[in-house]
Amino acid sequence: MLYWIYDYPTGYMGALFALVFLAFTWLGLLAVRPLVRPWVHTEHRANDMVGFALSSFSVLYGLLLGLLAVASYQNFTSVSDNVDKEASSLAALYRDLSGYPQPMRGKLRDDLREYTHEVIEKSWPLQRQGIVPSQGTGLVTTFFDDLLTFKPAEKSEEIIHAEALRQFNRFVELRRSRLANVTTEFRPSCGGSLSSALA
Repeated sequence: MLYWIYDYPTGYMGALFALVFLAFTWLGLLAVRPLVRPWVHTEHRANDMVGFALSSFSVLYGLLLGLLAVASYQNFTSVSDNVDKEASSLAALYRDLSGYPQPMRGKLRDDLREYTHEVIEKSWPLQRQGIVPSQGTGLVTTFFDDLLTFKPAEKSEEIIHAEALRQFNRFVELRRSRLANVTTEFRPSCGGSLSSALA
């Protein structure tokens, strides 16, 4: 696909596309003009026909451009909101772990830090290229396995453990939603959201 265009600044890509389309337009005019000119100028009021065609094209182009802008903004908003929710869920899960006794608390928090580092440093560069990353799945599974090994000894620990499990399920749901949106044409940078989540 054309995912390589995301590796270059938007201004450069816009200028490149404008120059390419302008070149094709000029080449088309130079090639087709000798053939079409005698046919068009035999008609009376040929300029009126050309003007009508150009105004129709301009209206359709304007509508298409407006609809594309709205769709792009909706994709941007949806993906950005999903990333923010995932980061918030991860931060809440990290906070809930403060109620666990040591050494379980340290182990679980280390698992979350490793996952966050993996997402920021490795998964997101892949997502920018339109590739669904799979490395984080093993880290999520490791965290969940470690979480399930904890056996609450008191009522307060049972409540904290139940809340951590609920928050973990929400986090997994938001993570899956983010991965499902990898093929969406807009890919925001989530490094700031996720790195601040565990700060």
